[in-house]
Amino acid sequence: MYYYPATFVPHPLHPERYDVTFVDLPGCVSSGDTLVDALRMAQEALTLHLGTMLEDGDPIPTPSSLEAARQADEAEALAENDPLPQESIWQYVLADPSPRKAKAEPPVRLSISLKPSVIEKIDAIAEDMGLTRSGVINVATRDYINRMQG
Repeated sequence: MYYYPATFVPHPLHPERYDVTFVDLPGCVSSGDTLVDALRMAQEALTLHLGTMLEDGDPIPTPSSLEAARQADEAEALAENDPLPQESIWQYVLADPSPRKAKAEPPVRLSISLKPSVIEKIDAIAEDMGLTRSGVINVATRDYINRMQG
């Protein structure tokens, strides 16, 4: 099990909605329509992100303290001249990317057809998030399914 500090920032146009980032894991992002939903989505994003890192053999970074995460976020916001809202929340999120889960349901290779312009957009998002093309499609699909079921 892993615990990482997450930053929950209220959306500027919809204060009940939260955007979530992990200072220790660039590219691991999520959001939710409510704080409870954002926490659930953050846990899912963190589990997926760490599971992918483990599968790829990437080193898992040591989690920051909540205070170190807050300071890093505030420094980044100051450097970008975009202060964080006072309502921002720093909270540890739990993930359990156990290898048994990955083995119980191994990924399936698919052949899909997409317009080149869509692939370019997926690749740009993948680069920004630090994910693979498959990772972006996986995160987007899970998010869509969760929204449709919620």
